[in-house]
Amino acid sequence: MSTILKYILACCLFLSSFNGISKDILIDAGFSSTDIYNTLTNSKEIVGKDLKFDLMLKNNSGKEQQLYLSFINPTIDKIVIYNNRDTVILGDLIPFTKRVFKHTNFVYPVFLNKDSIVHLHIAVTQKPLQRLNFRLNLATENTFIKTTNHDNFFNGIFYGIFFMYLLLLICFYIFSKSNFFTIYLMINFFMLLLFLLFNGTGYQFFWFYSAAIQKYISVIAVIGYLTAHIFFIRTFFSMQFRSFTRYLLRIFLLVVLIFGILLLAQSYNRSYGFINASVYYLLVNGVFIFYGLIVLILCVYTYLESGSREIIWVLIGMLFHMANWMLFINNEFAAVKWINEFDNFKLFTSNIYIPQLNYFITMLEIFVVTVFISINYHKLIRQNNLSTQRLEFLQKRNINTFVLGQEEEREIITNEIDAAISKDIEQLKTVLSAFHLQNDEKKVIPAVLNEIDKTLADINNITGNYVAPDMQQMQLTELITTATDKLYNEVNTHYDFTKIPEHFKLNEVANINLYRIFQEISNNTIKHSHANNVTITAIKDNKSLQLKISDDGIGFSVINDKNKGIGLMNIESRMNSLNGNFYLMSNEKKGSTIHLIMSLKDIT
Repeated sequence: MSTILKYILACCLFLSSFNGISKDILIDAGFSSTDIYNTLTNSKEIVGKDLKFDLMLKNNSGKEQQLYLSFINPTIDKIVIYNNRDTVILGDLIPFTKRVFKHTNFVYPVFLNKDSIVHLHIAVTQKPLQRLNFRLNLATENTFIKTTNHDNFFNGIFYGIFFMYLLLLICFYIFSKSNFFTIYLMINFFMLLLFLLFNGTGYQFFWFYSAAIQKYISVIAVIGYLTAHIFFIRTFFSMQFRSFTRYLLRIFLLVVLIFGILLLAQSYNRSYGFINASVYYLLVNGVFIFYGLIVLILCVYTYLESGSREIIWVLIGMLFHMANWMLFINNEFAAVKWINEFDNFKLFTSNIYIPQLNYFITMLEIFVVTVFISINYHKLIRQNNLSTQRLEFLQKRNINTFVLGQEEEREIITNEIDAAISKDIEQLKTVLSAFHLQNDEKKVIPAVLNEIDKTLADINNITGNYVAPDMQQMQLTELITTATDKLYNEVNTHYDFTKIPEHFKLNEVANINLYRIFQEISNNTIKHSHANNVTITAIKDNKSLQLKISDDGIGFSVINDKNKGIGLMNIESRMNSLNGNFYLMSNEKKGSTIHLIMSLKDIT
């Protein structure tokens, strides 16, 4: 008796504040499935803390019917269903292992006897910071099973492709040792978490024992996804960010922090009165779109400067991600009607909450990136084969060049000795021959010492051109200015060492290589660039040292392996020995810029 009274009291409370949807549904012989409510297409917005439905199901099919009521959004906090004397509570925070009906969505089975009528009163708890988007579907048993099987098959194909893609990224990282693929792997991992959460398979197969993970996984996934994106772009565009890198990173991290606080507030069901659904939607969407636009601008700028095909890969990938963000975020908020139509688009009947276009765009991105990686992999194999042949050729050429270089150096040294030291010795002989021992005995020793001093000075000048004094022990700023002393005397040269700590030194090997690199750059600039001004900038951050040499010379239009001289190849070889990166950008009649980027752990 007490149960009946509780049910009557609950129904009275439900109906007394009812401002939802009331609907009569006729179940006839031809009935298979119907959407009772769909936020993306429903013109009426239900206002209030709870979305309420009063349903009357009338069986007019002439036989018993087993129906399934599906709430298509696996992140709904709480659903209360009143059915006669039964009260059923469903929701996101009920552990999956304790659910009576195991499914990716919240499903309530309804059995109708022949020619019977069932009244259902439903209350769906709405999230405080947004309009809750979900779909309420009623289907027969055959249709429900068929749709579920289709969804499981589709999810299986998608996850199979996705995991193969992650494996490809791992393999390509092993092959290339590039950190870009490690960070890109993390981006896709966090995106996978979002797919697992919002289509229900994560709670069903991975964290089914933990309602807490189900509640907070979106915060971890979104912040991790956005942070991994930031580090990927910061690493990829390190040259373009220059000294602004740390400030941009701080701005991004601040935005991520604010975004995370709002997500936590939403997860804890805490609402702030001045933040309504539209403002929250604009803030969330604005964070992603603002970031995406910055990346697109960087891509266009960098491609115009360098023409690198890797920029196209990042540009296309970012366009795919921005399309996914707009659809995915709007699907959560159901705020923009014309985007709602895309979110509601279906190639086949499905009860998956995530828009099908998100799946298709993600698989298209996987396909495009895989093709790009495959093309580059094939290119790398060809380059390795060519590099082996080229290495043999270079070894032979370097031996010949070394022998010829030795002979040239010997000839130069011989000529300088003949021109300076031999002349001094001849002068000494002439002076000694002019002396008369009896008359000039006291003048001999001073004259000899004076000529010996001249000879020693000439020797020091000659050897100074070939060996840098204390090169291994120099501080970085002193090393650069000493190595470019000849350039400084010939061209108007500016040094910017404001980003270098005082007394900053590198190890001996790095000092030797950088000294010779700057000597080579100085010689090339003087001989070929016809520049009037040269700027040398050094920047040190927590992990790397960046050196930039820019001139306003004649430049050149095409940079490839064919027009790389021995000087540039020597620079590239020395940078490789330091595990650094060497970038040369040049525009005809607009000068050239050389970037040298090294990890501090390799040079200090």
